[in-house]
Amino acid sequence: MTAEAAPGTGPKVSPGQSALTHAPMSVFGAAALVAGSMIGSGVYLLPASLGAVGSISILGWVAATTAALALAAMFAQLAAVAPQARGVSGYVQAGLGRFFGVQATVAYWASCWVGVVAVALAAAGYLGYLIPALAAAGPRLAATLAVIWLAVAASWLGPRMVGRVEGFTLVAGLAPVLLVAVVGWLWFDPAVFAHSWNPTGAGLLGATRSSALTAFWAFLGLECAAAAAGVVRDPARNVPRATLAGVAVAAALYIGACAVLMGLTPAADLARSSAPFADATRATVGVGGAGLIAVCAFLRAGGCTTGWVLVTSETSREAADQGAFPAFFRSRPGERASAVNLATTGGLMSLVAVLTASPTLGSQFSELANVTVVLSLITYLLAGCSLLRLRSGVDAPRRRAGAATAVVAIACAAGLIASAGLKDLALSAISLLVATILYFALRRR
Repeated sequence: MTAEAAPGTGPKVSPGQSALTHAPMSVFGAAALVAGSMIGSGVYLLPASLGAVGSISILGWVAATTAALALAAMFAQLAAVAPQARGVSGYVQAGLGRFFGVQATVAYWASCWVGVVAVALAAAGYLGYLIPALAAAGPRLAATLAVIWLAVAASWLGPRMVGRVEGFTLVAGLAPVLLVAVVGWLWFDPAVFAHSWNPTGAGLLGATRSSALTAFWAFLGLECAAAAAGVVRDPARNVPRATLAGVAVAAALYIGACAVLMGLTPAADLARSSAPFADATRATVGVGGAGLIAVCAFLRAGGCTTGWVLVTSETSREAADQGAFPAFFRSRPGERASAVNLATTGGLMSLVAVLTASPTLGSQFSELANVTVVLSLITYLLAGCSLLRLRSGVDAPRRRAGAATAVVAIACAAGLIASAGLKDLALSAISLLVATILYFALRRR
């Protein structure tokens, strides 16, 4: 997930021109931005969710990676044909107009406060590993709510505090994923991996479809280099390279880490785990190492929650400032952070945490992740349709390339959405209904 503004906002920057006066970002910096936006706390519970499917979920990772690369290519094309747009909703509005721009904004905003609950849940799960009394469903819910409201409090202190929290937790938080993905292969057991291949007996296509939707959670944020094209050196050339490289790096790290875990821990144990990386570390290097991994994961998930609480509240505030949200959410003079938006964000996240509470942490995380992914994929699908409209202003070879890229990206997004359950689709559709009502209500005003 990445931060984005309300549709149609932001300075107009021509291709190849930096919006800043200092040195623009290199292709390596842009690739790091893409990879860093995806390699966060979300992966900490993905093995538990995918453990219910088995190690056959590696095929789901392959499908999700293919879709992510297609969507990354689409956003690279959008960065070239709509350089003035900011974020996914900006790209949607550039080609499809304000109605669909508002749809994308609301879907993105909803994906934020649903997805952040999943991140807070990850923090609570690893806290439950460190303090076993918090591992049961009731105490875990209380811990999740505490993480959310501590993040709201930190965000209310202002962006500088959020930046400090993010900076403090970033490096430490990546340690569990990197350690398992690299060192864990020393203990990898092919027999465990093979035994856990398909515990549910699902068909090959069914298992791939169900696991691909959950695995795609790891790729949310793939559009950030395109969104930041105005500060990238030679964006027409470097944004596509950076986007594809960033997705490839994140995919290699995630697939490596999840494959190792499924060769260390049986699928049934992974599905029941509230801290899969810590459990795998305990089985290999001992309790001390597992505790350290759990602390790192908890810190990063808590830091990520803080950052995204602020992003979510600022998304609604900026959308209101641009007329895409009710005036209730607009900026107030002298605010460093909007108390109204933060309180609304915290309240919505708390409601989602309570309504999705489950005895099994992995199943709750899967439900939250799937709804978040579907909401994000809706905005990606709209962005693909926008690219089909915007390509008319370029030369014939680029027009054909843009059309082909858009069609493949739309097909991938639609395919992943089709793999979602009826409940996930229904919950996601609510945001589109709300967006439609909101658009016409604001239009009348």
